[in-house]
Amino acid sequence: MGKIEAINITNISEENTFYVNHAILEKGKGIVNDRYYENFKEKKEQVTLINLEYINNFNNQIKQNIDAKDFRRNIIVSSINLNELINKKIKINDVTLKIHEICQPCKYLQDKLKIPGLVKMLINKSGVRAEILSSGSLSVGDVIKIMK
Repeated sequence: MGKIEAINITNISEENTFYVNHAILEKGKGIVNDRYYENFKEKKEQVTLINLEYINNFNNQIKQNIDAKDFRRNIIVSSINLNELINKKIKINDVTLKIHEICQPCKYLQDKLKIPGLVKMLINKSGVRAEILSSGSLSVGDVIKIMK
């Protein structure tokens, strides 16, 4: 089982993200108070998740300590391989998420963090996009269950 290590949002696009201890996710809308709440192009873009292990490996590789929030994904998790969950569902408390696809890194992130080659280094290691199938709340430390 996985675990939520951090929750990360920003209410203004292109502004710095910040940690919250608790978040409300609404089916078909997104994370309350996040920049993409009711402002996404496709349902698969309602929430993003990333593995803390990938972040730590990346930091070891570049010999820096980039904060997990600076990767701009909403939910930072550990002890679960998100890439293996494409087209599967996970449950956290009352929230059910469908993992749709790998969320590839972008040049915006590379430029913002000022790390040449970041895009290439993070291919298939930059998180996943998910759709919210049932509403509820999440907190740091909550357990993630893979649904059958």
